[in-house]
Amino acid sequence: MDDITGLAIFDLDDTLLEGDATGLWTDWLIAKGWIADGEEYRAIWAQQMLDYAAGQLDMETHLTHLLAPLAGRAVSEVDAEVARFLDAELMPRLYREGLERIHWHRAQNHQVVIISASTAHLVAPLAERLALDAALATALETEQGCYNGRACGIRTFREGKLAALKAWQQQHASHSAVVPSWGYSDSRNDLALLEFVDHPFAVHPDPTLASLAQQRAWQTLRWQ
Repeated sequence: MDDITGLAIFDLDDTLLEGDATGLWTDWLIAKGWIADGEEYRAIWAQQMLDYAAGQLDMETHLTHLLAPLAGRAVSEVDAEVARFLDAELMPRLYREGLERIHWHRAQNHQVVIISASTAHLVAPLAERLALDAALATALETEQGCYNGRACGIRTFREGKLAALKAWQQQHASHSAVVPSWGYSDSRNDLALLEFVDHPFAVHPDPTLASLAQQRAWQTLRWQ
């Protein structure tokens, strides 16, 4: 992109997407038969989401649980399943107003980036379909063409999102000029990211973020 004039950063789950990509993927895998005890898996997941909402999620424990169903599966097999999942579950759930906001940023020659706590095997292909400039998400380890059930690199969660963004800016930004930035999120867990940008937006925010947005005069958006 030539003559970059800004940077727009979007959270995915409950911001651009109506729902949680990883939760929807979990339901998909249970229906597919990749998770043997769906009831137990969902119960652990539900508790972890409560911890997330309270700002108390142990990300390493969460990743261990989340990635277990992929361990030993070929990357090509998972990629094919993700493609079907995107068509059936994620693309139809993207907020129209969120897509319009992306289009607006691109029309202004802004770089557009998704940063998500959902993992890269889901986020990267979605960003590719939307023709975004980058998808920053926790990467998964592979061995001999298969996932091994472990994550690697920066965990794109809480302050890790900001660390991932700064690393991406250093490695991939088209030029070194300082440009204005916009940030969109629903969650208290993205406070560090929203404090970093010039123009923070709380998108159907959780109660903690809603209160902070009101105190700091951040604009609140509610997309349908």
